Amino acid sequence: MPEIHTEANDDARPDAVIAGTLCLMSCYVQHPVALYADRIAANLNRMALFPMLTPELRTICRRLAERWDGIRSGAQARAGAGERTSDDRALH
Repeated sequence: MPEIHTEANDDARPDAVIAGTLCLMSCYVQHPVALYADRIAANLNRMALFPMLTPELRTICRRLAERWDGIRSGAQARAGAGERTSDDRALH
């Protein structure tokens, strides 16, 4: 289960967390491993608690976190079945 920061007054800058999450999403596209999905879900849960974000954006983050938790479960199942997860395409 992802570590979730429960303090709404978290010191992290929302823009940095959003940027990091988008980067992780990009990484997951190329290498769909559970670790990336786990971190993405945790970051989205964290963003859902940021008081400086609008209620609508916090709701979207919470819903996306639930979806990414499901994606993580799928990635773990594929890894458990020994499926290959790397993508050898070059990023340009």
